[in-house]
Amino acid sequence: MFKKLSVGSELESYCGRCKMVLNHRVVAMVDDQPRRVRCLTCNSEHNHRVAKAKTKKTTTRKSSGSSSSTRSSSSSAAKSSAAARWSALVSTWNDETAKPYNMYETFKVEDRITHVSFGKGVVTEIPGPDKIITLFESGEKMLMQGKTRL
Repeated sequence: MFKKLSVGSELESYCGRCKMVLNHRVVAMVDDQPRRVRCLTCNSEHNHRVAKAKTKKTTTRKSSGSSSSTRSSSSSAAKSSAAARWSALVSTWNDETAKPYNMYETFKVEDRITHVSFGKGVVTEIPGPDKIITLFESGEKMLMQGKTRL
């Protein structure tokens, strides 16, 4: 019924890069079980992840809405505090000092930038040499900076 798997055999596995179950080729085996596989679509190599059967999800309602209302109120409070913070930072906005965002440039904390998609923003944090966290009206976004041109 089932064919015996060996290195070079094909099987279905979940690909994290493609985000779906696709055909893979076995690269390494441990005790007759596939350990490492290579995706035949994107060519990435990763540990074998068993393809899960699709199940129909059922939703259940809680009679007491205490936990869901706590979650929604805390997320809305976080959104409103971020919006208030953004409003305070943008209140001193000056179009002449605002820099257009370009991933090839470097920025420092409190730089005002304009982004094509997100609009006006203020750099709030620099977590690494090639990343900045910028607060926009829609929320915080992590952007690239200081990339070298090829």
